[in-house]
Amino acid sequence: MIIKNFKDLATNETRKNALEIINKGIGAVLIKNSMHKQIKISKNILKIKKDHWNLSNYNNIYVIGAGKAAADMAEAIEEIFGKKITKGIVIDTRKKTLSKIKVIKGTHPLPSETNVEATKRIIKILEDCREKDLIISLISGGGSALMVSPRIDLKEQIKINKILLEKGAAIQEINTIRKHISKIKGGQLAKIAANSTIINLIVSDVITNDLNVIASGPTVNDPTTINDAIKIQKKYSLPNLPFIETPKEKLTNVKNILLITNVPAAEAMYKKARELGYEAKILTTQLKGEAKDVGKELAKLLKPKKAIIAAGETTVTVKGSGKGGRNQELVLGAAKFIKKGVIVSCSSDGIDFITAAGGGIADENTKEKAKKLGLDIDKSLKENDSYNFLRKVNGIIRTGKTGTNVGDLMLLLGKK
Repeated sequence: MIIKNFKDLATNETRKNALEIINKGIGAVLIKNSMHKQIKISKNILKIKKDHWNLSNYNNIYVIGAGKAAADMAEAIEEIFGKKITKGIVIDTRKKTLSKIKVIKGTHPLPSETNVEATKRIIKILEDCREKDLIISLISGGGSALMVSPRIDLKEQIKINKILLEKGAAIQEINTIRKHISKIKGGQLAKIAANSTIINLIVSDVITNDLNVIASGPTVNDPTTINDAIKIQKKYSLPNLPFIETPKEKLTNVKNILLITNVPAAEAMYKKARELGYEAKILTTQLKGEAKDVGKELAKLLKPKKAIIAAGETTVTVKGSGKGGRNQELVLGAAKFIKKGVIVSCSSDGIDFITAAGGGIADENTKEKAKKLGLDIDKSLKENDSYNFLRKVNGIIRTGKTGTNVGDLMLLLGKK
């Protein structure tokens, strides 16, 4: 069971079923199983989906990468490639000991000097690569903060990231700024090893699956421009920044492959809901919007014996001084309007912003329980204090870091 406090949360049949459905969704996108299914080596021929490479053509195989799924991706690559790997470095939010690939624990959502130093080591590997070297790049959500080589002082970049996060900027906007003040994002990383072959394997946490957005597209030519960055700078009242232009031409030395998205998670949730006897529907895999407002609108869709499934990524405009994340705030936004059923919202990576929660759960009893405890939903929303509210009403989902990252999973489950 991925949800560690399942028994504590499953206080009735509907909550139990809802948690089982969410658990199934996260399980469907765990990294190692997905990678072993899609990547095979036979007689020195590497096959990934429909593409093939003859490994006899390469002198060395290097592995680099960054993101919240990078450690598990690296472990899977070691299991598949074995001794064929020369060496490698990936940056994750977790530590993992592997035989050929060094996993460095970095910080997220804000970068640190540890991230910068780890990125320098990745850049050195790429600078040393030659024409007959193969680079396996492992990119997942979170990679933009973990793999950093800024053209400005790191403290200044951290300040800018905090402003954008607190003002509810979309990930596309945040990454546009990041790309144009970076030495590696927006295709610049691939250009460092322009003479080598790069296979870039991607786990997407971006609802549109735009490859240039995931981890700020370090191996993907960038459609955004300096003018786009300037517009975002003005929109959020950022200080003047030394923007540079990113590669616009196709990067011919790179094959970008989208391996894992939120679609298998939504499909697994749909299947599990049907097995449990619910009429199920996948509403969307591209859900977005202000978290508390999305929660309110979703709650209106709750109907008896029906399962409404969604995936995506909402945003939170921080105005209060409380503690929480977008999944918890979505659930709290719905709590006031739930009638005879359950709402769940959970991050697939197990970390809902910077809290110790993966997400939240609420049902028709949450409002009454809160009233008895002297808790006010509207006040908690105003303070952006969803974590403390849900913690007191037994509504915090805890999974720990799951090792995958395809965004957020949401479920509405009507009482039978």
